[in-house]
Amino acid sequence: MRPLQRTVHSVGIVALALGLTAAISSGQDARRPQAIEIPADATALEGVPTVRIDTADARTTRHVLDPAEAAKDRLLVSIVDGQFYWTTRENRRLRLNSSGDYTYLSSEPGNYIRMTRVNDRVSYVEHVDLGSESITWWGELTIRIGK
Repeated sequence: MRPLQRTVHSVGIVALALGLTAAISSGQDARRPQAIEIPADATALEGVPTVRIDTADARTTRHVLDPAEAAKDRLLVSIVDGQFYWTTRENRRLRLNSSGDYTYLSSEPGNYIRMTRVNDRVSYVEHVDLGSESITWWGELTIRIGK
């Protein structure tokens, strides 16, 4: 390729890359997280984790869960009369709030569920502090409607 052709080719690639970057930053990216609204007739939130992260002092381990482990570590939040209860954590009462692209359910500091919608899926992070250790699960959430 001659120098002028190389320059034109390189400029074209840079322009294409800048155009894609501009499209993404202008909100055209379909993968952008969005806060979720929990419908008034929702009865439960059920989560199936795919990854578990254990953190303690100077050690962090990440583990991809197989179906049996995911079933054992599943998330369940019951909704009764508009109140949220962390069923899989001794029925702790949860407070609902939103911040930016995320919706949170929390009990005491360091213990929360963070949810967001990406395209047609609701993903979640469940985080539990255990003193000097913590466990975080990442997965997909289903909102149950009606009985």
